[in-house]
Amino acid sequence: MSTLDYQAKRAYQRGVKWLVVMTLLTGVSLAGVALYYKLQKKDAEAVAAGLQKVELGTVENKISEGGTVELGGQRTIKSPTDSAVEQIFVKVGDPIIRGQNLILLRSTAGENSLRQKQLNIQKQELVIERNRQKVEEAQNKLKIAKITYKNGLEKYQQQVKSKQISQRIEIQKNQAQLERQQQKVIEAKEDLSLAEAELNKSNNLLEKGFIPATELDGKKAEIRLKEANLKNEKLTLKNNIFELETSQNEFLDVQLPSNNILEAEVTLQEVESLLQQNLSELRRLKVEYKEEKSNLQNNLVTSPLDGVVLNINVKPGDGINRGNDLITIGDPNQELVQLRLSTLNAAQIKPNQAARITIIGPDSKPFSGRVEQVNRQAVSENANSGQSSSSSSPVTVPATVRLDQPTRVLIPGGQVSVEIILEQQKDVIAINTELIQSEGKSSFVWKLDANNQVQKQPVTLGLKDLTKVEIKSGLKVGDTLVIPPTDIPLKPGMVIIEEEKDKNSDSES
Repeated sequence: MSTLDYQAKRAYQRGVKWLVVMTLLTGVSLAGVALYYKLQKKDAEAVAAGLQKVELGTVENKISEGGTVELGGQRTIKSPTDSAVEQIFVKVGDPIIRGQNLILLRSTAGENSLRQKQLNIQKQELVIERNRQKVEEAQNKLKIAKITYKNGLEKYQQQVKSKQISQRIEIQKNQAQLERQQQKVIEAKEDLSLAEAELNKSNNLLEKGFIPATELDGKKAEIRLKEANLKNEKLTLKNNIFELETSQNEFLDVQLPSNNILEAEVTLQEVESLLQQNLSELRRLKVEYKEEKSNLQNNLVTSPLDGVVLNINVKPGDGINRGNDLITIGDPNQELVQLRLSTLNAAQIKPNQAARITIIGPDSKPFSGRVEQVNRQAVSENANSGQSSSSSSPVTVPATVRLDQPTRVLIPGGQVSVEIILEQQKDVIAINTELIQSEGKSSFVWKLDANNQVQKQPVTLGLKDLTKVEIKSGLKVGDTLVIPPTDIPLKPGMVIIEEEKDKNSDSES
């Protein structure tokens, strides 16, 4: 290559380099000018607005109510009767245990009545003791009567048996005599027949003259004698028959034993019945005595629970009527809040829902608790005062909140604020409700991008409360949201600069 060509080539290369350098410088200058004008334009269109970082938080749907503090089992004990205060054993603030004596009431009439009833019981017990002895005596008499009757019956049976044996012997004897007498009658008849036959023979002989008439007279005398003998034997026979019949039909004259069992049984029943009446009367007297003693014991007011004395409404010497307030007690280990809910709020509250209890005042620390009970019936505000309710009287639903732990600072009877949590979402993305914008049925927020420009960011909403709303989708922790200013409507692409916060408002917040 010639020297001329080489120099021409070098000159061409230097020209190209300078041309490239000049082109680059011109481009950089133009870019700088464009950037300058762009920045100037952006500064002119920037909007000042508040910014808020997206963070995790808690969203709650809650109901706020006012309530009255009371202790567990808190009650005001009332006077059981018309009486007077004799002695007070405790003072306000004293710890008490179940069954401890609190107040002694005086009732002279009741004490006299109790003593009289005790005397009546003692008298009745003496009457019962005497009647028990009568019952024992009647039982012994009945026992003796049964034994006596048994012995008499055995003796009677023996006598009857002996009489029957004697009667049988007598009958047998009379039968034997009758049989012998019958035989004698037969013999007498035979003798008479023989004598008559001899007389007939003698008559024949007399007629023939073989014997003298005097001999015949002797025969006739003998016949008359035998006829008389026959009559006597027949008469004796009749007597024997009569004696036999008499002995056969003879009544056994044996005296029955006396039976005093029935009389003894009746007497025993009478005294036993009287004893039962006396026992019933004794039971009645003891019931009356027990009731009177219970009424008298009611004059000694005792604690129904372990707790503390909250208030004493009487002092020694005060005359009181039945139903007057005496003393208020409660269990400090249990703290409750009594609420009067509107019917609208009561419909949303259920037992075991969480609650926060706060003393009404500045810098109050909240205490945790739970809904214990919600009444199933609304009551009139006038119900407790005894006034007649009307249709215009407001009605509320009583409810009870129990604190999880005793605070020892809440004063029974004091007013507190109660927040009942209906729903709660913890550790979720939660933003202020004022940041939510609506577009038809959709919701969005103004989100700041990396170029400090505001953009629409669609979001899905979850649980809402009065100040915050849960974001289910569309945002993440660390995103920056723009609080829409009240004077300038935001548009996508607007440049946002953070407005200065009011120091006074910051200090107040």
